[in-house]
Amino acid sequence: MFSLASRSTTHFGIATIPQQRHARSARLRANVTHRHRATALVIARSDPTSQTKVKVCGVTNPEDALFAAKNGADFIGMIVWPKSKRSIDVETAKQIAAASREGGAEPVGVFVSENAEEIVSKCSEIGLDIAQLHGDGSREALPQLPTKLRAIYVLNADAEGKLITKLPNDQEEADPALGGEKGWRKASDWMSRGRRTVDFLLVDGVNAGSGEAYDWSKLKVPRGASKKGWVLAGGLGPDNVADALSMTRANGRFGPAIADVSSGVTMECGIKKDPAKVKAFIDNAKNSA
Repeated sequence: MFSLASRSTTHFGIATIPQQRHARSARLRANVTHRHRATALVIARSDPTSQTKVKVCGVTNPEDALFAAKNGADFIGMIVWPKSKRSIDVETAKQIAAASREGGAEPVGVFVSENAEEIVSKCSEIGLDIAQLHGDGSREALPQLPTKLRAIYVLNADAEGKLITKLPNDQEEADPALGGEKGWRKASDWMSRGRRTVDFLLVDGVNAGSGEAYDWSKLKVPRGASKKGWVLAGGLGPDNVADALSMTRANGRFGPAIADVSSGVTMECGIKKDPAKVKAFIDNAKNSA
């Protein structure tokens, strides 16, 4: 006589019916959990209610770095590229990096024309974990950079807010949908194309560091183009950062995770930071809706 108990045994190593059902249930639960976690991750990255982080860039001395960090800046950028008016030497960069960390911020090295070997060497010498790739030369170095070195990949936008720089994996050529009217809604898969991912995209104007603004209301940054979202830069200051952030998040768009400022918080000399402007920018960015 056939017994129900016999169906709970194995025959030649093959799971019988109850075990098969158990295995299917376990797989189903795992898939649901995976989808739930993936959805939660997407929401966390694009949640417009999360507080905006701040990056103060073009810092030239440890005093400015420490002040910005202690007043809420999350990232402190320093220009390692030697041809900038705000460039610094290695020893000063080390001091800025130390001051940034003392105040609770992460230091970032900005590179423009350096190749992968030069970027890695400078970051190692200064003690940096994040490299901002701000020019064609440094952007081309991305595939050769070690994955342990986090990357901020810079895109330029024209006066109308249209992105004019190729995306990290040149996918805009392979997928025209990214450039369409709703291209910002399109998710991108960078890993399948053999390139390393970037932590953040940073969108700046054509003349980086000039303080020139562009049309933020028309800016559309694709989802999935980086691991942690994107950075809004270009023409920002204490008086307009809240409006700029609001424009980029309008109509449910994928808003920036970080607001970046350089020229907008300097003294008249255009080099040293103005403490009052720095504090006002940080407060206005973090309190923006």
